[in-house]
Amino acid sequence: MIIVPEQGMNVEALQTKYPIIDWEIYTEGTRKYWKIIRVGNHTKVHHFFDDMLKAFDMDDLVLALELVKVEFNSQNTDDKEREIWVELKRLFEPDTDDELWKLQKHIHDLTWRLYDSCGVHHVSTEKGIDIYMLVEKEYPLSRGTLTLMLVAKLLVDQDNEMSRELLRKIFMQVERPRR
Repeated sequence: MIIVPEQGMNVEALQTKYPIIDWEIYTEGTRKYWKIIRVGNHTKVHHFFDDMLKAFDMDDLVLALELVKVEFNSQNTDDKEREIWVELKRLFEPDTDDELWKLQKHIHDLTWRLYDSCGVHHVSTEKGIDIYMLVEKEYPLSRGTLTLMLVAKLLVDQDNEMSRELLRKIFMQVERPRR
């Protein structure tokens, strides 16, 4: 038997994505985290929602929402559980009566970031207001907030079509005639 090397053969590592199957609150000392459990008992903990977004894609967000709905409906009242429920619910089911949208009048300085792996953009202020939004959805943003988003510039890891489309979408919302 003779081994002949194949010319031009490219070997790439196969990346396996394990779906989320459960989540729980993980406590270490006084700090609480969301522990995300994937098939094969692959786990990762996240303290902040934006840290979770960096590691998630859209399928992960949808699965997390479904799993959190089940847990939250069982009347758990832990603050960390409520936090993930509120953020995911706002992300997928924006409610114009939500207090978050009324806080926009207090937004004067902001940072705007895109997490393109999951299609979420995030507006944050120094006063602690965080608004997470799916790129494909429209949210009840005021003209002032939309304008500040364009002035602040969108922070991205790399220039891509999603970021350009998001900028066009926000610009078009600012340019709409007032009602």
